[in-house]
Amino acid sequence: MDQELNTQRGWLTLIIVTLSIFTIVIDKTFMNVAISSLIRDLNTNIGMIQIIIATYSLTMASLMLIGGRLQNILGRKRTFLTGATIYGIGTIIAALSINSYMLLFGWSILEGIGAALMMPATTSIISGSYDGERRAFALGITSSMASGAGTVGPIIGGFLTTYYTWRYAFGLELIVIIIIVLFSREITRFPLTMKWGDLNLVGAVNSSVGIFLFVIGILLLNDPQTWNIAPYPIVIGIILMIIFYFNQKSRMKQNKEPLVDVSLFKDRGFTLANIARLIMNFTIGGVLFVIPVYVQGVLGADPLTTGLSLIPMSVAIFIMSSAAGKLSTRIQPRYILAIGAAAALSGSLYLSLIFNYYTTILDMFPGIFLLGVGMGIVFPHSANVIFSVAKRDQQPDASGIMNTGINLGSSLGTAVLGVVLILGSFSGLGLVFNNQAAVSSTEKITGVHQLFEKLEIENPGDIDEKQEMLTIQKVNTMKFAFNIVSFVLFIGLIISLFIPLQKRKRKHTIDAVSSHI
Repeated sequence: MDQELNTQRGWLTLIIVTLSIFTIVIDKTFMNVAISSLIRDLNTNIGMIQIIIATYSLTMASLMLIGGRLQNILGRKRTFLTGATIYGIGTIIAALSINSYMLLFGWSILEGIGAALMMPATTSIISGSYDGERRAFALGITSSMASGAGTVGPIIGGFLTTYYTWRYAFGLELIVIIIIVLFSREITRFPLTMKWGDLNLVGAVNSSVGIFLFVIGILLLNDPQTWNIAPYPIVIGIILMIIFYFNQKSRMKQNKEPLVDVSLFKDRGFTLANIARLIMNFTIGGVLFVIPVYVQGVLGADPLTTGLSLIPMSVAIFIMSSAAGKLSTRIQPRYILAIGAAAALSGSLYLSLIFNYYTTILDMFPGIFLLGVGMGIVFPHSANVIFSVAKRDQQPDASGIMNTGINLGSSLGTAVLGVVLILGSFSGLGLVFNNQAAVSSTEKITGVHQLFEKLEIENPGDIDEKQEMLTIQKVNTMKFAFNIVSFVLFIGLIISLFIPLQKRKRKHTIDAVSSHI
């Protein structure tokens, strides 16, 4: 009887953790297909929506290391529930948003904080609640749910936005959070291993503020009026991250508890695998932003159609991730990662070549699918390399570093490619204003910027000339954006080939970390 009860409690723990992962992954995908609706409903522009989307991943990236350490101070269960509560409050504010700033606070900030607390705790709870085959099974389930959420997220978001409202998506998330909290008593409590005095507060501030300022500086390049101040947060952010690294090394030499074990970066395989994974997350973050902008802004598709246009990538990621274990037993990780980077690179090159005035969604499918194939190969196998290098007591640090890279890469992808879209619009659309002799250069730039950011022309008299030029320039800018992606993926391909050969494959680590995809 006791064994049956323990089995039931075990299943409930797995369900609770899986629901949280499913919700967080969906949350990262469904908003991208609602860009045009958000611009209209919140009376904002594409630049602000880009900031909102990028800031969600940025918040998680900034706080992921702290979220991992708080488990040792507050406990895994309390950290998880604190994150769920903050996340739930964020969903309420986001659903009721009356302007873009309210959505930024509710979704990007509060939900981002909640996710940063929940995500590290989910893996720790599973690792501590199960062992042996049950642990492998539980991690496999969470991995499948994460991949499945990435597949259905754009469809759910597109359906609700097209036929109802994007606000309902946040309502559904709130229901899931309530279920998680109600059944959270089934989660086991784990012993505390740190005190508040042991927390590396200086390192926490340097890492969080450094990452945040770096990406914010890139986002400031969106608006011509903030170009002059953009370099400052970028430089300050880089300096703070450098200080963070040396601060961690100093603490470890003094036998003090660091925020993260930076000695892991001494291993070339660990460092290069993290870079390869960051590059792939840069790609997916950028692609999930620029393709919806093109599909809605140029092709005029609704959110549901936009979500369906991304399905080839999601399906490919799911299929290739599921086959990860078989590949890992036959091919060295460096070659698997190179194959994945090459597949994604071929998809990016295809997209950069096919974009023209008459490109349709069906024309893009092969390229989007190949991008997904590459991501589905790189995600689990890069994680395999990362965790095979880390010792058992370094696993939490490896997870924190990897999760920070995941969200930083996604945020950078949205920020950088979004900036490329806006800056790219200047080269062609500026011609529209060239015949206006009385207009200053600054006014021309501002006019082009505002014209692009609305995704549409509001003055009917301007449609024939300006709309055609806008469409042509958006096509050219998309080609340039995917040229940038191709260049970054080529770097990822080269980096993969420098990962050291492994003497022994560790297939089980793939299942153990795929839930971070």
